[in-house]
Amino acid sequence: MNDLEFMREALKEAMAAYDKGEYPIGAVIVYQNEIVARGANAEDSDLDPTAHAEIVAIRRACKTLHAPQLRGCILYTTIYPCPMCESSIIAAKIEKVVYGGRTFPFFREVKWGKPNLEIAGPMLDQECRGLFERKLREKGRTDILNHGR
Repeated sequence: MNDLEFMREALKEAMAAYDKGEYPIGAVIVYQNEIVARGANAEDSDLDPTAHAEIVAIRRACKTLHAPQLRGCILYTTIYPCPMCESSIIAAKIEKVVYGGRTFPFFREVKWGKPNLEIAGPMLDQECRGLFERKLREKGRTDILNHGR
């Protein structure tokens, strides 16, 4: 599989989160060209504010690989990671992040504290960001949608 195909898999996770009423963000973690973990936002359903798609996927990948760190792994996420996810990505020693949709001006831009972390994207920006924007509109979050315009 290639980056685009892996991002499509992350987008499937985002759509599943959307169908459950969650903010639609999905993630997959790839090791040696194989998906080892998937994650979808589950903050509301898990009653856990840390259950972001990236963190869910990191937790699952660590269990799958029986390792506390994910060296050699690539994280595909449908929206540019938030600061909490950034810290988790760095702590997990993930080597590359591929993101789908650009972040929103409302959110603080992530300041990667690890210069050798490779970042790629946006990829499938309209699909990934569009799904997230649809949820923001449904929730009446015009503060986010209109910020910086």
